[in-house]
Amino acid sequence: MNFGVLLGFVCSFAITAYAILTSSEDSSVFADEHGIIIVIGGTITVALLCFPFKQLYSSFIVFLKNMFFKQKVDYEKTIKTIVGLAESYRLDPKNLVSQIPPKSHPLLRDGIELMVDYGFSYEKLDDILTNSVRGQKLRNHETAKVWQTVSRFPPAFGLLGATVGMIALLQTIGKEGAESMIGPAMATALVATFYGLVLANFFLIPISEKLTEVAKEDLILRSIIHEGVLMIQQKEHPLFIEEYLKSFLSPAQKNKITTVNTQGAGHAKKAA
Repeated sequence: MNFGVLLGFVCSFAITAYAILTSSEDSSVFADEHGIIIVIGGTITVALLCFPFKQLYSSFIVFLKNMFFKQKVDYEKTIKTIVGLAESYRLDPKNLVSQIPPKSHPLLRDGIELMVDYGFSYEKLDDILTNSVRGQKLRNHETAKVWQTVSRFPPAFGLLGATVGMIALLQTIGKEGAESMIGPAMATALVATFYGLVLANFFLIPISEKLTEVAKEDLILRSIIHEGVLMIQQKEHPLFIEEYLKSFLSPAQKNKITTVNTQGAGHAKKAA
């Protein structure tokens, strides 16, 4: 479980509760059901109008999987695995599939199996892996787009709730005791705006940004696997494969990969 994300949501709830409990002598004003229904109900309704229910459900499942249960992307482990497979392929090509670690990325396993068991050429293997990476990139983009779109709705419905409240307030002007009702009525009118901003900025926008970041990491990992499998088929030098795959990473990420270099050099000498 991603405890950082869980902590972030807990803090969001805590900050919202703190704001409600400490900003007013009567916190019950925030329990205005009209504002809550307008913001949450309106957001859900428009989301259903924009996207098919199946796509919304799929995006929600992806959110749960990536936000709470997705393991951190381990570029170092993936590069080490590819370098090791490259050495094995140079020494014993037929048994390469059996050398794949059990928990390896599915794309790596599929690529090696297509190369060894089915004997696909470099061009066909490149086409299959490219389409696989492109397809997953598109699916990740569509999921992030759903959350980015939905995150724009709550502030608008918060404004709608405030507008409805102001209309109701203006209708009371001129009546007896209207002066004493203006303050409470305006506070009630702004409750919808409050919940719209909280829902968008504490939850929906962070979710969309997180999923976008997860999609970028996934694309880098799949690109590494794509290039790695092709270089394994070409029987490139393991040390060259290692250095080439590390070029996908930032300098800080490259510095974390220290053991691969040493092992890769040893593999290279043995393979040579």
